[in-house]
Amino acid sequence: MLFKRLTKTSQVSSGENSRAPRYASLARISINGFEGEAVLRNVSIGGFRMESKTYAAITGGERYAIRIKPETASRLSAFELEVEARWVKSTEASFTSGFLVTKPPTDRSLEKYIDYIKIKGSSSHPDRN
Repeated sequence: MLFKRLTKTSQVSSGENSRAPRYASLARISINGFEGEAVLRNVSIGGFRMESKTYAAITGGERYAIRIKPETASRLSAFELEVEARWVKSTEASFTSGFLVTKPPTDRSLEKYIDYIKIKGSSSHPDRN
């Protein structure tokens, strides 16, 4: 009987490293009657997660117009975009929802906001690339 030694090949799964970097920031949000501060996490061109201690009347699968006013230090103007709520998790203490961006602003406001968050994140964490 012959045995052949198998060599290991380096394989990267299709999902690994294919996801764009994502960032977090505090912003003033206006969406479907909700007006207040929220943390935006995993912010990317494709979408983000919104976290708040206040309930927002958001339903999964529905589309909304959202107004984002970045923190004052960003020196960026408020902007609007259209989103679809992909999921919602609501408890007595917190509200979280994931959004897919269906129509970004035409003036590149979202890209400028992400650029600001990247710079802010890398300056507060010097060991990050």
